[in-house]
Amino acid sequence: MEQEGVIKYSLVFQAETLPIAPHLLAQLNTGRGTCKQLHLIGQETHRYDGFGYGNISIRSASSNSEFLISGTQTGVLEALLDTDIACVTQIDTKQNTLCAKGRTEPSSEAMTHGVLYQLSSNINAIVHVHSPEIWSFSDALTLANTAHDIPYGTPEMATAVSSLASSLLAIQGLPFGFVMKGHEDGVVVAGETMQQCTDLLLTLLENAKALEART
Repeated sequence: MEQEGVIKYSLVFQAETLPIAPHLLAQLNTGRGTCKQLHLIGQETHRYDGFGYGNISIRSASSNSEFLISGTQTGVLEALLDTDIACVTQIDTKQNTLCAKGRTEPSSEAMTHGVLYQLSSNINAIVHVHSPEIWSFSDALTLANTAHDIPYGTPEMATAVSSLASSLLAIQGLPFGFVMKGHEDGVVVAGETMQQCTDLLLTLLENAKALEART
């Protein structure tokens, strides 16, 4: 199994204190709290060699091109503080480069979040979780997916996500979800609000567990 939590893009990072609006921090922690309770985001010794898994982001109110994302390996924390969040200011998928600022470096999946935010100004929240149930039953749930041979955190994944999400937006609009077949248990949802994202995740998880119970 590929090691979890490894940053594969080139990072240009500026260490500084982020003035995060309280309502944005609250939305991040509310969505993350729901996911942590369901073990969709977290850090546990018996999963993924003890590395943190899952991440969450929200579009910045100060700039339409920037977004706030949970920092790398912060899954163990019960709640995020300003110092546990990074602000991504720019991405370049061709050069596989990402620019960010804050007191912690952004999650290893920040590039995937970035291409989704670039895709539509209506996408304001993204959650990447690890769910064995949703991932295993993705075909039965008729969830779209990236290919098995595309690893997470790579330019190939960014390109694949952009193409896949474009199709989903055109066909069904927001919110939407998909699985990363080349990233074990990886599931991504995007929506206009954080509530849309968590509601969709809860529905997918409930349906996947129902399918699992029948097998």
